[in-house]
Amino acid sequence: MAPDVIDWAHLRRNLLLSTQRIELYNPSYWDKEPNEAEENLPHWAELTKKQLKKLPLSQDMIVLDVGAGTGRMTLPIAKRVKYVTALEPSEKALTELRKNARKQQIFNICYIKETLEELEITTSYDLVVASFSLFMFDIKNALLKMNALASRGVYLFMSASPWQDEELQRAVDGNISSWSDFIFIYNILYDAGITANVDIWDYEFKQSYTDLESAVSRLSQTRHIPSSKSEKLREYLRAKLIEENGKLWYNRKRKAAMIWWTSK
Repeated sequence: MAPDVIDWAHLRRNLLLSTQRIELYNPSYWDKEPNEAEENLPHWAELTKKQLKKLPLSQDMIVLDVGAGTGRMTLPIAKRVKYVTALEPSEKALTELRKNARKQQIFNICYIKETLEELEITTSYDLVVASFSLFMFDIKNALLKMNALASRGVYLFMSASPWQDEELQRAVDGNISSWSDFIFIYNILYDAGITANVDIWDYEFKQSYTDLESAVSRLSQTRHIPSSKSEKLREYLRAKLIEENGKLWYNRKRKAAMIWWTSK
């Protein structure tokens, strides 16, 4: 490789390790998250609606949902296609997904408790979808595997905003040093011989907390903010959190990206 060529996959791996985001691909991390995801589900309705509009779904399709979670995308996709395979390594998330499917009387879902790396390529899917679930360490091979699994196309949804909110970084650290997922994924695909399409749009992300201290604790954990900066984080959140229906809400303007391509 020429010295002036960026190795996007290598750069992304280093960033995952340096920010400790690699833990997001550990099923044990998400085993702690299902209830929180369920509580905030109604506030992601507009984002979900926008994503569904962008998917070329039809009643004859078989779809693979990579990192299905509790079913935010799996369930509405299942209502529009022949069959969905929900690939989810977290036992607790998969349990919630099964419960949600039963509540909605949805029975055309196959549940697989595995990571994408563990999944054998024995079935071809019309579409492969991954929604905010691309935390794989070896992302290049993961993308190529999704391409191999899809007969019509691959549709990936991710953040087009910096991982760390710039306003939060400025308030806590006094500087900005962040990165956006989609630019890495696009360039890794391009280097692998796949010229993908990109669509970016605005949405509002809303997260609820029971009180100020739980917000400080949660953000400190997820954003790896040291205890020495807890007071700055507390001051920032005190000004930003909005009280509504007995909870405190952290509302952020974000950008989402869809990267997609036609397979084969």
